[in-house]
Amino acid sequence: MSDSRLRKTVRLRAAGWFHLSVFPFIFGSGLLCACLIAGSSGYAFDSYQKFEKSKKQNMPLQLEAMPDKDKVRPGEIFWLHLVAFLDEGWHMYSLEKQSDDETVATRIELETQVFPPQGRWQETPPKLVRDEVMEKIMKTHSGRVEFTRLFSVPKGLTPGVYPLSGTLHFRSCDNRICTLPQAMKFQTRVIVETGEPG
Repeated sequence: MSDSRLRKTVRLRAAGWFHLSVFPFIFGSGLLCACLIAGSSGYAFDSYQKFEKSKKQNMPLQLEAMPDKDKVRPGEIFWLHLVAFLDEGWHMYSLEKQSDDETVATRIELETQVFPPQGRWQETPPKLVRDEVMEKIMKTHSGRVEFTRLFSVPKGLTPGVYPLSGTLHFRSCDNRICTLPQAMKFQTRVIVETGEPG
């Protein structure tokens, strides 16, 4: 076989190998991308607001905040009630530290500084249960949970409507899986009127 024919044969075989090896790779990659795009349509959202709303709908906890008095006066004290409602089958953990993982214990962070807090947060008595995820006995809450804390109204505070807000940091579990650390904001208002403490 002549040198020219040998070189031509080698080029043809190399080109054939290239088509046989690269074409399926390109075709397969394109098919995979198409499947991923088509398969991901169920996770698409028209807007960020709809995405945030879907996250709230999937969260197994509802939260409400309210003061124990409709109106307060400078120099008075009042209780803030933070009430959480957990979906059936889910639980959250006590305020008490029970693990080296700091995200396990429930924590409440205040954002407004108008009303000085008095003492620590109190909680509904937790139940001791065997937590299969943590693999030990833990203090937990399920169903309706209430956290309360006492606040004072500073003397000389100008009458008006003041926000009282913060964030509940928690993790919830259903004895099979636990959520990642969650942060849920809460806000209520406190109406301060003129007059002496009642």
